[in-house]
Formats: sequence, C-alpha cells, structure tokens
Amino acid sequence: MALTQHTGGAPGLVRYDEWSSRKRDEARAGSGDDDAPELTEQEQEQFKILRYCANIYRDARNAREPYETFDVAWQLFIGDVWSQRWPAWRARITINKIRAFITFMQAVMTDNKPRNSVDPLVEGSQDAADLLRKLVDRDWDENNMQLKISTFVLYGLIWGTSFMKVTFDPYADGGRGKHIATPVVPYRIYTNRTATCIEDAEYLIQVEDMTMGWVRRNFPKQARAVSRLKGRTASDGERDRDYIREGEGSVGLKISSAQNVDGNIVAPQFKNQPSEYAEGDDDTVEVAEYWLRDDTLESYEREVVENGVVKMRPVVGENGQYVLEQVGSQLATSEIDGSSFVAPVMAPKMEPVMETVWRAKYPNGRLVLIAANKILLRDIPNPYQTDGFPYAMWKDYDVGAFWGQGEPLALKDCAIAVNRIASQVFEILEKVGNPSWKMLKGGGVNAQSIKNKPGSIIPMDDMNALAPLDKPPIPGEFFTLFKLVSDAMGEVSGINEAVRGGLPAANTAFATMDQLQESGAAPIRLKVRNLESGIARIGKLRVQLIQQFDRGQRPLRLREETLDPDVVQPASAANVQFRNYTPADLQGQVEFSIVPISSLSTSPAGLWNKWMTMYDKHLIDRRWWHSKQRVEGYKTELPRMEKQEARDAELAAAAKAKSKPGPAPLKPARKAHRAKPPPPSNLPSRADNAFIR
Repeated sequence: MALTQHTGGAPGLVRYDEWSSRKRDEARAGSGDDDAPELTEQEQEQFKILRYCANIYRDARNAREPYETFDVAWQLFIGDVWSQRWPAWRARITINKIRAFITFMQAVMTDNKPRNSVDPLVEGSQDAADLLRKLVDRDWDENNMQLKISTFVLYGLIWGTSFMKVTFDPYADGGRGKHIATPVVPYRIYTNRTATCIEDAEYLIQVEDMTMGWVRRNFPKQARAVSRLKGRTASDGERDRDYIREGEGSVGLKISSAQNVDGNIVAPQFKNQPSEYAEGDDDTVEVAEYWLRDDTLESYEREVVENGVVKMRPVVGENGQYVLEQVGSQLATSEIDGSSFVAPVMAPKMEPVMETVWRAKYPNGRLVLIAANKILLRDIPNPYQTDGFPYAMWKDYDVGAFWGQGEPLALKDCAIAVNRIASQVFEILEKVGNPSWKMLKGGGVNAQSIKNKPGSIIPMDDMNALAPLDKPPIPGEFFTLFKLVSDAMGEVSGINEAVRGGLPAANTAFATMDQLQESGAAPIRLKVRNLESGIARIGKLRVQLIQQFDRGQRPLRLREETLDPDVVQPASAANVQFRNYTPADLQGQVEFSIVPISSLSTSPAGLWNKWMTMYDKHLIDRRWWHSKQRVEGYKTELPRMEKQEARDAELAAAAKAKSKPGPAPLKPARKAHRAKPPPPSNLPSRADNAFIR
C-alpha cells in the first residue's frame, strides 16, 4: 500500500509500475549493459518455470534426506559389511545371508504370472472389457513384463520402495507405437514432503543421466547450449551414485559400525569415491523430468447455447450499422420502365454470441524437462490421459510415509554379527594351524630359519629355547551364538525352515507341511499384497494408455477353439484368426484388478495332494485332474487311452450280448400231471468215477 499513489497525491509516493521501472533501470545501469534487451513474455514464462522447478527440486531433496539410506542398504546387499578401519591382517569371512534372503523372496514373489481381470463398470462395456483384457495380456508378454516385475520387486526389497514408469512411444515398432514399462530405482525419484503415495503427490521428479546423443536427437535446437553443461549436475556439486551401474566391485560409502542413533538404524559413513567416476561421464548431462499438478487457469471464448440452440446476434460494422449479406433473390419490377429484374434479398449478417469462461490450462498435469537445472527442454501438458502421474510403486514395509523400509536395514546388525563371529572362529583356527612361537633371547635359534613347514628341522643349542605359544580352545559358545544369530535373521525376514522347504522331524505329512508353509509365509504374503497393489496400478495405467493411443493398427491374434482343446493338432491344422478392432471398441468404463496372491509361489506337493484328494472323492474327473497336473504326454496319451477304453467297452458289451441266451418260445399250457423222471444221463456219476479210479 505504501507504493500506491493516493487520490490526494501524498508526497513521496509513486505508482508501483513506475517504481518497478526505476528499479529495472538502476539494475541495468549497475550491470553496465544499458542496451540489455528486455525479456519477452515467453522468456519470462520460461524463467518462471525454471525458477519454480529449481525451488521444488531443492525442497524435495531436503525432504528425502531423513530417508536416504540407499548407500547402506546397497552395501549390505552386496555383502560389504566391513569398516574401512578394519585391520588388513584380520579375516573377512563374508556370509551374505541378506542377499540370499532377498533373492529367495524375489523368486517366491514372482514365481507365477499374476492373474488379472478387466471387469465392466457400466452396462454395455462387456465387449470392451473382454477386448482390453486380451490386449493387456498381449502387451504383458511382448514387453517381457515378468522379467521387469522381477526387477521391480528386487528394487523394493533392497531399498524399501520401487517405481515402474508406464508410458507409450508412438514412434516405436515401425511407427505403430509400443507400450513401455521401465523399472526406476528409488534414489532417482523426488517428491514433496507430505506425499504418501503416487496418487496424493503434488509433483514427482525423476532425475537421470542422459547422453548428448539423446539430447541431439530429441532437442536439436537446445543441443548446443546443453553441450556446454555436460558432465555437470544440479546436485550442489555432488553426483548421485548409480549403485546398479557400479556393481559389486564399487568402492563407495563404507559401513564403519552398527549403531542405533535416535531410534534410526544408521551407520557412520566414510567417503571413498574414486575421482574417475565423475570424469567418466563427461558426455552425459543430468536431465530432470518434472511431473506437476498445475492448477493454472486460462480463458477462452465459447458459444452461448440456450435450450440446445446456439444464440445468434447481428454483426455490427465499424460505422455502427448492421453488416448485410445476401440471403436470397426475388423478382421485382422496375419503377422506371416497368421491366422485371432479379433483386437480391439482404438481411443482417448473424454471428454466434460468445462468452468468456475459464478452464484448466493443464487438466491432466504438466510435464517439464530441464537439463542441468538450467536449460528448459520441454514444457507441455501431460500427454498421457492417465489417472495422475504415469508411475506405479510398491513398498516392502509400508509405514505410512512415501518411502518404505527394505530388508537390509532390518537385518544389518545380525548380518554384521554373523560375519564377525565366522571371521573370529577362522582367525582362531588359523592361529592353531599356524601358531605363534615364543623364543628365548640369546637361545641360539635363528629366527629367520623358522618356517611353518611339516618335517622342517630347526637347529637349536638349547631345547628350552623354543616352544609353541599356548592357544586356548574354541569356546562352544561361538557356534551357539552363530546359530542363534542365523536363526534370528530368518525370523526377522520371515524365511524359516518351512518356507525354505525344510521337513520337520515329527511329521512330514502333506497337510502338516502345507499348514507350516502357509503360516511361515505370512510375512511374504504381506509383501505380495503390497506388490500386487502396484501391479494393479500398472495394469490400470496400461488400460488407459490403450484406450488413448491404440488405433487398431495391430489386429489381435486369436487361435480358433477346437472341440477337443487337449488334443495336439498338427501344424497344418492350426487355424489362427485375426480380430480387427477400432478405437470405439475399446471405450468404456472398466476396472482392472489382480487376483489376490496369484503371483505367489505355490507348493507342487501341496497342489498334488489337493487335486488327488478331490479326484479320490469324485469331485473332479480324470480329464480335469490331468489338465491341472499336466502329466507328461497327457494331451496325446489321455485321448488315446479314453478311445481305447471306449472301444474295449463296446467289444465287451457286444460279447456279452452274443453269449446271453434269448427268451424261450411260448408253449401251450398243459394239463397238470405227474412229472416223469428224467432219462438216465450218459455222463458218469461221482460213484462211477470213484469206481473207475
């Protein structure tokens, strides 16, 4: 208010625009560049979005700092649990149980392809839902999603949070377009402090190192300016580590000791990063991809509609008169000579009545690409009509925050203890096999001649001058403690003997094993439920992208159903049909879902026992049992057996009918009389046989 000129003209007060102009002139004069051009309106908008993105990037980095345990988790996963201050002469026996547990969980959680369904939400969407389900299955196989889901799971188990980016490339596959799903490591993602998931995040930032070739192909106009910044980052002089690319042979942040600081499992860290890491990436530039929720409004003109009809009004010219236009013609008579002529019919020209309204400038979000936090590469509305940002995520342990907790940090103390116990036992055994010696000073023994070699003769002047150093025996508590800590790691991770397939000595029945495995796998089942929520979002994004971009360029291949699908047909008899579809066939309100726990590994013995019990109780028939168990050769041998059994039954029925005597002919009724005794038989009786013998 102090900079606004009042009506009374208070002394010393000027208008705000005049004050701003003076400040700009003073700044230009101070810089010594009086001819510096003013920024255009477009350049001002670019500068504004660059400054805004730089601010939220800094805030997002600060918000993620309390959760940045990526380095510790990675070192634990690769088995690097030794401090830099660990003496070189001490043993380093590394038993990487954390990696074993994580890879075991990864295999169990991704053993089966998850079963999905696309259900219609409104009447009339049944055909669209069925077609979309087939297209999602096709894209799953073509994108090798089972392998990508396995990587998706691995990242979540290591770092607690994992992301999958689901997009569409319209130029791939010969211009027909291709759906793309890319697992993203969590340390490349930033978001606002209050976010708890993808759905409620205000913005999402993905930072990647891109090559200059990628920049030249996609942004040729900005390539020259970007090339001046290659090798630089926007990370305040520090380059984010790429744990995946570094591999297991990296020398990064080391764990010094196991500590619990303020309730958080952390460890002091020491930097030992080779300088050639930054120098090796001088042909790359850091590109940040900003996905923003932008509520900016813009005005536009639209026609006024009343009762379903566009409201019109006459056009007024510059002179204030109506602008006329010919709408027809009519026959008229001249007043001068009375001749007839065709006269045009004029009427005011009409135009629709327009009104100014406001709408969201970025109704589905905003996408901004910035190189090295300095050069704006792209600023467009979100090109994907998806529900929010095109990312899916899952958390190993969901504690209500955006970032989850992984397996290595929970097992860190136990892993360090196991390796130190094993190393100390090894050191004791090594000292027993290669003991230290105590030697009397001046005893006449040359210390250089002493070798720990069997059968070596050591010359001595005094037999008491040399004697082996006494070594204490290995305490039994070492092995007890080792087993205790190892079992504790299994309990913490949820990988017990039953889950690993260990048989209890008391009872090895199928039912008992199933109960033990089901109860022991409860922690893994919890992880699977979290994972399948992320897979469900992947499928939801995929359906929405199919509805947006799929134009039916690639017909859906369908195999014709046969009367007997279990019979293997020859190659010449294969009949494949192609179903053509249009974008209109894909539209409809549908819902994508995952059948719960369908991706979890199942016990073959348990399945065999279940289906065998159902077969014994006649709840299913033999064909159903064979199709579920997939016995080797059942598609060819089972039909042959059934045909042979049917043929044998027909032959048996025919033989039985042939051997059975026909009905006796009817005879007239006789009068009752005494029955005559039968004639003597020609066959010998038992008495005759006995006499003959």
